[in-house]
Amino acid sequence: MDILKVVIGILSATGLWKFVELLLNFRVQNRLKNAEIRNLNIQANSLVIENYKMWSEKMEKRIEELEDKNAENTKVIKELENKNAENTKIITEQRIKIDELQGYVDQLEEEIKSYRKK
Repeated sequence: MDILKVVIGILSATGLWKFVELLLNFRVQNRLKNAEIRNLNIQANSLVIENYKMWSEKMEKRIEELEDKNAENTKVIKELENKNAENTKIITEQRIKIDELQGYVDQLEEEIKSYRKK
């Protein structure tokens, strides 16, 4: 009986230690898994931040290019508006000259008619 108690004591002690070891191993594995998840989340967040940073830099560069192009286009538009104003002025002057010349031509035609009648 004493041997039976000793054997039962040894078996229960080893079983208890195995149970404690199993609990400790489960807890360590759970912590390791949680640490890996945190690490992956941090890496994912870092990638998101890096991608956003790269996207922002590209957008800033693109905006700068478009602003430069817009300034150039504005300059070209002003030059064309000035040229258009000059052309309008020239056309107006030429219309006045044409009207004057038409009046002169009409006068000459009248003179020619009077000479033909004579």
